[in-house]
Formats: sequence, structure tokens, C-alpha cells
Amino acid sequence: MRRTWLVGGVVAALAILGGIGCASIVKGTRQSVSIQSTPPGCRVTVSEMSGAVITTQQTPCTVSLARGRGFFSAGDYRVRFEMQGYAPAEIKVSGSLGGWYVIGNFFIGGLIGWVIIDPLTGAMWTLGPDPVNANLAPMTSPPPNSMPPSSSPPTGGMLPGAFGGTTPPPPR
Repeated sequence: MRRTWLVGGVVAALAILGGIGCASIVKGTRQSVSIQSTPPGCRVTVSEMSGAVITTQQTPCTVSLARGRGFFSAGDYRVRFEMQGYAPAEIKVSGSLGGWYVIGNFFIGGLIGWVIIDPLTGAMWTLGPDPVNANLAPMTSPPPNSMPPSSSPPTGGMLPGAFGGTTPPPPR
């Protein structure tokens, strides 16, 4: 009877510790990232750094992204904002070491959590910035077929020289 009580206590303790131990269990392998823009309603494209598009939506939105992209490799993403009449913007979202990975494994997960489980699942990373916010600037375009006056030399005649005289125009 005493042995059954001991085994039951050990199993219960392991279940509790396993539930709060490593980042894989506490945070999971994916992170919901909120994406917002000013003005709202922008077309937002989230892609991997390799260029593979994950999703295209309108702001505001929330996307679920993998925290890691391989053993000991953080997830890295590009978030591109586009709206007619506004200059496009791009923000990089990348992973940094999360607190549950460092502290959880120090107290509970141990070496297996640090070296195998969390690096393999990607749960060791926290993606940021979260939320992703972009302020798009309105586009300003010059009128068609116009150039600033200082960008083109006068046609024909002589150009003013450095000492008040005139010099011939450069050959064409």
C-alpha cells in the first residue's frame, strides 16, 4: 500500500512538472502575431525570408507563425504592407530566445529541454516585434514630364564661369 502511494505521488509530480517545464509545452511551437497598420485595410503579405509566401490578408489581422525553422534556428519572416496611394513598408519579424526556454529548462526541463526538445520544436524562440505595426506614408509624385529647374543645364549659349566669365557648354 505504501509503495502504491509513492508511485502515485511520483507520477503526479512528474505530470505537474512536465506540464510547466519546457517551452515546448508552455508556449508551443507556433505564435499568434498581431499585424496592424495606419491606415487600416492595407494588404499585408507575410513570407519566409526565402520568399515563400505564407499568407496575404488585410490589416488588422492575426497570423500563426512557426517559432523556429529548424534545429537551433529561429523563425524569420518579412511582413510587407501595401496600399494604393501609399509607399509600401516592410518589417522583419524574427525570433529571440524566450524566457521559458532559459528559466523553465533551468529549473525543470534540464539538459534534454535545452539541447533537444525546445531547439527541435522551435519553442525556444519568441517572435518579435509583436504586435507588428506599420505607418504607411502617403505617396507624393511630381507632375508628369516635369524636372526640377536645377537638374538640367540651360540649352545653348554660354554657362557662367567660376570667375564671373563664361565658359562654352560641354560637348554633346
